[in-house]
Amino acid sequence: MTELPPPELFSEIYRRHGHRCPMSTLGGRLGWAARRRLGGASRESLSAVFFHATCAVDGIAVATGCSIATGSLTVRDAGRHLLVLRDREQGRQVEVVLRPAALAIAARYRRLDQALEGRGAGLSQDERRELEAEKERVLQQVLEQFWRLPDDRLLAFEEG
Repeated sequence: MTELPPPELFSEIYRRHGHRCPMSTLGGRLGWAARRRLGGASRESLSAVFFHATCAVDGIAVATGCSIATGSLTVRDAGRHLLVLRDREQGRQVEVVLRPAALAIAARYRRLDQALEGRGAGLSQDERRELEAEKERVLQQVLEQFWRLPDDRLLAFEEG
């Protein structure tokens, strides 16, 4: 059974990131799951590489304690939602990737967000308010799924 991240983790991710979004949430899930797989590794012994320049980086940073500023978090924009987390002291690493199902859930929000951006100038105030309200409802539904779904529905693992 998946040990789900505590709600405080997501609160800290959204504070750091500046807003709630699916990808920062998924980054938190990636980082949380990878740390759990490495067991009792100290934050100081961890280094991370993420292979996509997305909002997920902020979630990964909060969940793992790794940071771009200290050099313990590197982003290589290869277009893969893959996190490699290493415990330098133990010489172990885990690879965690987002499953297509997780990206499909996130796409519900992304489509609505892009539609609003693309048509925003041509909308009446009422139409815009209605779309904004729908966008917020969908965002809440998507985030709730990401907070509660077990790891095996969102993530795939490889340990090394």
